[in-house]
Amino acid sequence: MLPSHSPLAIGFFLAAGAVAFPQELADGRKADLELLLKVLPPSRSDFAGRINAIDQNWEAWVQRTGELPPDFKSMPSVPNLPDPLVQLEGGKPVPIRTPAEWQKRKKWIREQFEKWVFGKMPPAPGNLRATIISERKEGRSTVRDVKLEFGPGHQAVLNLQVIIPEGRGPFPVFLTNHSRLMPRVYTAVRRGYIACVYYATDPNYGYPDDSDKFIEVYPEYDFSVLARWAWSASRAVDYLYTLPEVDRSKIGITGHSRNGKQALLAAAFDDRITAAVPTSGNTGEGNPWRYTSSNFAVESIEQITGTFPQWFHPRLRFFAGREHKLPVDQNLLMAMVAPRGLMLHSAYAESVGSPFGFEQAYRSAQRVYNFLGHPENLWLHLRAGEHSTTAGDTEIFLNFFDTVFGRKIFPKSETWILGYTFSGWLAQSAEHINPQAFPVRKTGDFAFEHGGAPVTASAWPGAQRRIRERIQWALGEEPPFVPSVTRKVLTRPVWSTDGWIAQIILNRPLKAPGMGVAALPFGDGLKGDLYYPLGADGKATTDKLPCIIWLHPYSYATGYTHHAPPPIAALVRRGYAVLAFDQLGFGTRVLDSKDFYRQYPKWSLMGRMVADTRAAVDAASALEMIDSQRVMLV
Repeated sequence: MLPSHSPLAIGFFLAAGAVAFPQELADGRKADLELLLKVLPPSRSDFAGRINAIDQNWEAWVQRTGELPPDFKSMPSVPNLPDPLVQLEGGKPVPIRTPAEWQKRKKWIREQFEKWVFGKMPPAPGNLRATIISERKEGRSTVRDVKLEFGPGHQAVLNLQVIIPEGRGPFPVFLTNHSRLMPRVYTAVRRGYIACVYYATDPNYGYPDDSDKFIEVYPEYDFSVLARWAWSASRAVDYLYTLPEVDRSKIGITGHSRNGKQALLAAAFDDRITAAVPTSGNTGEGNPWRYTSSNFAVESIEQITGTFPQWFHPRLRFFAGREHKLPVDQNLLMAMVAPRGLMLHSAYAESVGSPFGFEQAYRSAQRVYNFLGHPENLWLHLRAGEHSTTAGDTEIFLNFFDTVFGRKIFPKSETWILGYTFSGWLAQSAEHINPQAFPVRKTGDFAFEHGGAPVTASAWPGAQRRIRERIQWALGEEPPFVPSVTRKVLTRPVWSTDGWIAQIILNRPLKAPGMGVAALPFGDGLKGDLYYPLGADGKATTDKLPCIIWLHPYSYATGYTHHAPPPIAALVRRGYAVLAFDQLGFGTRVLDSKDFYRQYPKWSLMGRMVADTRAAVDAASALEMIDSQRVMLV
């Protein structure tokens, strides 16, 4: 999963060269650790919350414990999402066939998450003691402040606020660790839910984090901050189960961003939570770790465990660059909620989100919901906008809870932003090939004639033509087109636009000292941003500029914007013009790929990307300010 040029990738490759005997194995793990310490930026120490009672950051934990990375050589490589309905027995994959086998699989999944991702949680305490601190009427609702005490010597304390609506119960429950400063519980109460707020969250949200002191109460458990918050949700459920006003079969949990991460974890580990709506938790919630490596331009393991080392167990950082070695991934955490209610909720344009990751995780978890006979209990809602939610979104959460709880039925939400499936394409294209009819090929065949003789220089044009034909076959049949009218100078008006996402979410065009920018139309009504150096007079230089066409990575939510400003500005300072635009299915064009294979069943997304890039080259080359002999792709 590491990019091939990464020093981390190179180091890991060199470290994995020989068969490991015990001492060599230990030496290899030490080498892995030394490399991680060398190439990963230092993790922060100035965060709210603690890793444990001693260590200030990941490096301190490594130094104190002496813990080494796992033996990656012995761990299977799983580049795609781990299959929730397959377990290993004797090193061989065995399908899950019965609900009992699924329960066994769930137990294994939990053990792996506790070991590698969240840390070990204590068992439920058997000595919960609840004290009502105050009770009052606010409007027509009863507001009750409650202190829970439990654990060894009742040293652990967790405060709750319970809001009981007017009327006859029992009521469903809206459970969250967002305080009333975060406006979610109000809508829930209006919709006839008991709202229960547990005070285990980031203090930045306005309420104290009672769970921080669990570190001293349970010193033998290494549960991380997110695990402590999720475990606190279960203690709130312990109390709710004692109330006659509560309908135990209808307890829904929700949380946003970092609290979305813990809401999903709480529901996965506690079957008494009967529905969950984690929102915009992204990495470590709805976006699997395997889709957070550097080529996806979102929060990676390296970034999130460096910025917030307290959120996850320190062992997770060992997998930076080796996401494919993680025994579990977020799709398995989602699958643990099945067949109870789960709605994945995020925005497709979030700067650190990925609609692709959410959709792939949803498809994987959906298989378990189908297996258990309740596909209706899993929803996917990818909204417009950025990270924050609205009051209208809370209504959608409650629509979901109402539907799963059987209170009122709303249509299932299943929004697809990308939506491609191979089976769907087959149905659209009606295309079938027989792979067995193709000859077996090996690397380097292009350099030889069919008879086995090397291709000569004089025969190379013919071989090149055949190679191009096979590449074109793989890209699909490009429909007939008329070339776009090109311009010699950058003039207004420019009728092409890249829409509201660019203007409102992505803050384009980019800005930097000494850098000018102009809109450049190209291709089938597309728009690119041409960045170029300015002279001392603030005007464009009259020199013929070499031009770089900027081709972004798998940044589904942000297109070319993410990570691009520093290198684009640096290239412009060096005297280059840079033409940047979003490929189909990314950034400003993320919605445009959903129906592509219905519109062009014989073509391909990659073929369209090649055509758009070719049109961008044509448009840039036609400009008088560009040296058409020096147009490059990056």
